[in-house]
Amino acid sequence: MRKIDYKDWSEYLLALFRNFGVSDEKVLELGGGNGIIASHLSKYFPEVYLTDLSKEMLLKSKGSNLLRVCCDMRNIPFKKEFGLIYSTFDSVNYMLTLKDLRKMFDSVYSVCGEDTIFTFDASLEKNSKKYEKQLNRQGKYKGINFVQKSRYDEKKRLHYNCFELLMPDGATLTETHIQKIYKFETFFKIIDDTGFYVVDCFDAFSFDKAGENSLRAQFIVKKQR
Repeated sequence: MRKIDYKDWSEYLLALFRNFGVSDEKVLELGGGNGIIASHLSKYFPEVYLTDLSKEMLLKSKGSNLLRVCCDMRNIPFKKEFGLIYSTFDSVNYMLTLKDLRKMFDSVYSVCGEDTIFTFDASLEKNSKKYEKQLNRQGKYKGINFVQKSRYDEKKRLHYNCFELLMPDGATLTETHIQKIYKFETFFKIIDDTGFYVVDCFDAFSFDKAGENSLRAQFIVKKQR
């Protein structure tokens, strides 16, 4: 994650928002972690809600004007509508079943107005195949030795990233991240089935049209009328 340029990512999102006419709106981020992108965007939007399933991650966020709420994106607790909803860094790929993915879209639908924009990026199969071997690595960061083991199960379409951390006090911690790598067309079907439609879909970090051979796809969706 240290190689991620969050400022550039935020600028790309801002360009997307402006391209689709988003103005001074209430903004909701899903799966926002420690809020680095939300902090950048809060300079442009007066009311940014940062949500994540992890309370520990939310407590690390530094934006003084962020409204932090610990919740599951499959069960968004708000009664209000947001003009802009977004999720970054393939958080939707952590929805490991079609049922969970549908629940996420249903939950987002409940806080969308007629003109709300919902945008998210999804990691596709080509991305897993390209970086599977590169993500097998080891190193040291801030005094912590780590080993990362990456494996993509093509049959189950699951990408596993297993981390082993050797802490300065000698303790060893392990953590496994699992992502479901859905087919490109699956997103379109579920988006349509849950009352949304795809306004546009780009290769992530660009305005080029995405396709099944893209590494990552940036979806822009709205409620059907």
